[in-house]
Amino acid sequence: MKAKKLTAASTFFLALAMSIPLTALAATPDRPRTGRPGTVNYVEGQASIGSQTLNEKSGGSVELTSGQTLTTQNGKVEVLLTPGVLLRVGDNSTLKMVSPSLSNTEVELDSGRAMIDAAEVLPDNRLIVDEGNASIELTKRGLYDFDAAQGQIRVFDGEAIVTEGGKHTKVKAGHTVNLSGSLKSRSFNRDQYAQDDLYRWS
Repeated sequence: MKAKKLTAASTFFLALAMSIPLTALAATPDRPRTGRPGTVNYVEGQASIGSQTLNEKSGGSVELTSGQTLTTQNGKVEVLLTPGVLLRVGDNSTLKMVSPSLSNTEVELDSGRAMIDAAEVLPDNRLIVDEGNASIELTKRGLYDFDAAQGQIRVFDGEAIVTEGGKHTKVKAGHTVNLSGSLKSRSFNRDQYAQDDLYRWS
């Protein structure tokens, strides 16, 4: 009798789960869609890829492919880079997809700000962000902030290697580097970004 009750209960919950509309599984900042590298997960406000305007319905159905440029005005966009790695582009920013390959993932931040939330960085995947004349490789999981307006990179958590003009420097958690300079890593107060709009959104 007990086994029959369990079976009936299981059947009920299975039927309930199957009755949930697909729209309930739509992407949100807390629950992004899965998809291929370059997939747009979430859009808030004004943004576009080339001449294509993005909106809240673009999540999961639009991809940022090699050579394409993502532009935001008063808006933000979340893009899947690789499994476990999310790119979040802030207001008034321009970012180009250089390579969406799983083995060599590269984007170029031309203006504004972007953050990368890397839950996992696979050893056989090169994850690169170009900013100005610098190339930044993310080597560990963590949270990274790229600021083209200030010419800086900030590592909240994780580790990155910055290469510019033949110079290399390792940037550890809680440190920042000014690009187009000596590439000297220095510590910063992470708490000062607690109210930062893009940081909170990320």
